[in-house]
Amino acid sequence: MKSKCVNKEEKYRKREGINYIILLNITNVFLILINLITIYLYGFRFQNFLVYLISAAIYYLYRKNLPEIIVFTLSYPLAWLYMIPLKNEEIEDFFNIPLMPEIVMKIDKEALSTLPIKTVLTIGAISERKAVTYDIFAQVTRGINIEQNMKYLQQLLKDPHMDVSLYAGQALEDIENYFEYHISKTKNENTIHSCLFIYNYLRTGILRGSLKEKYKLLLMEKLGKVSDRVHLYYEMMYYLTGDINYLLESFKKTKNMEHLRLFVFEKLKRQDYKEARAILFQHTKALVRDISNLISNSRK
Repeated sequence: MKSKCVNKEEKYRKREGINYIILLNITNVFLILINLITIYLYGFRFQNFLVYLISAAIYYLYRKNLPEIIVFTLSYPLAWLYMIPLKNEEIEDFFNIPLMPEIVMKIDKEALSTLPIKTVLTIGAISERKAVTYDIFAQVTRGINIEQNMKYLQQLLKDPHMDVSLYAGQALEDIENYFEYHISKTKNENTIHSCLFIYNYLRTGILRGSLKEKYKLLLMEKLGKVSDRVHLYYEMMYYLTGDINYLLESFKKTKNMEHLRLFVFEKLKRQDYKEARAILFQHTKALVRDISNLISNSRK
């Protein structure tokens, strides 16, 4: 019962405060208008100066901010027109423009899931860093940015908060179990799909030593029994052998531009500029010719 009375008193005080401010504003408007009219009709007199001081005093009662009063008096009556709407901001000094309100960045939990993982690792709270381990698991098992995502996971494993590192450890275990299960399930298949599980597992960096070599041999064996008409075949062969000619062969047979780009990049890294230029010139010319043929055929 007591709290209800207190609330009523607070509401009454707030209402009184609002009415008081409104009364001051109306009074000031009236004084400013009267002052302007009398100055226009009779010229500036001492009485106008007194009204000017009264108006400034009323403004001070409303704002209670000395720097604003200085600005008000220096630019009377225009200052009143643009300073009345300012309710929370304070003018630091009359030489500066009003300061911008502080900007607080708030990221909604739903929006956070759409942010890059790197951003979450930088600004995310503990719960958000824990949640991002699920995103890493999903991306790695789908073959998306495997190497980079595994680096992020290693970073989470070293997180100072135990909960985050535990979640990261569980994600690492789940990734391992996922690939082990699917490799075992497709061990009798000789398809690019079955090879992809082994290839992506190798790229995670989980496998080490003799176990890694075992899976490499298994992948090589399976690749010997699949079609070479898909670009993934050449990508896997390049991974296993390190022979960049597989990338060029991939472009010739599958027209994969990414593999041509990577081939040229590797040539440049090895400072084989002459061959890189020759390859680019040869295949750019061929591409232009193919595009020209397509355009001419479409017009027929």
